[in-house]
Amino acid sequence: MSESFYKRMFLIGAIWNLLGGVLVLVLTDWIFTSAHLPLPDPPSYYQSWIALFMTFGIGYYMAFRNPYANKNIVILGMIGKLAFAAIFTGGVIVFPGRIPMLFLIAVIGDVIFAVLFGLFLNFAKKTGH
Repeated sequence: MSESFYKRMFLIGAIWNLLGGVLVLVLTDWIFTSAHLPLPDPPSYYQSWIALFMTFGIGYYMAFRNPYANKNIVILGMIGKLAFAAIFTGGVIVFPGRIPMLFLIAVIGDVIFAVLFGLFLNFAKKTGH
């Protein structure tokens, strides 16, 4: 994998988070009603979660622009993605039927990105960056 591959991957990661945030916000009613769950009440914890992962999307865009100078953002992103995946997976197990299963798409995607971020960090180390 090359530097250009990783740059494109960070751009896709930025779009994943930013577009995902917009879709999850716009489709909140559908996501919860289709899972036969009440809407988050109050919505602030849900909306702040969306704001947080959209902020990470801005960080991935920064990494796209200059990957080596933003390795610390990549590390934080990897930690955030793995923490999100672990917490959500645990929540699905501990609270069956109370978390929309649609969010498992984000869990799978974030695990894939976390692995790719780790591969980038290894690539950067090997190339002396």
